[in-house]
Amino acid sequence: MDNTRRLDIPGAAGRVEVDGVLGLLYKVKVDDQVILRRKGHWAIPLRKGGTARLTSSGLIPGFQTLRLDGEPVLKMGAHVQPPEKAAAFSPLLLILLGWLGAVIAVLMVLSNIVLVKNANMPRGLRIALPLVNTVVIAGVIYVLFAPYSG
Repeated sequence: MDNTRRLDIPGAAGRVEVDGVLGLLYKVKVDDQVILRRKGHWAIPLRKGGTARLTSSGLIPGFQTLRLDGEPVLKMGAHVQPPEKAAAFSPLLLILLGWLGAVIAVLMVLSNIVLVKNANMPRGLRIALPLVNTVVIAGVIYVLFAPYSG
């Protein structure tokens, strides 16, 4: 799967692309020039003059929706089904194990988002790996920080 998607924006002055759609961070480009985000939107130049407003909505990194003047044009991570999304957020259970679990949980969730968006990996692995990793890390934290009772 390609990490760059072309946006179909009628009247755009050039080729508009989003680079990094399979990761956490992405860049908007017009004719291979990165457009900076200003005041919450990207200004896309139009052929007839003026600009169109490209905005992003959504809180979860990697799963935002890009909207052109309010209309959705690209939903990143749309190919990821709910079981994969749930598995990606399973490390949040580590928060129950204290501050170390919370720090590790955030790092694992961010890396799991990239993992579950990888369409080249079999679906079973995209579900199983985050779950198995969560159980293993929970076991390691428990063994390292459990009170010794001997």
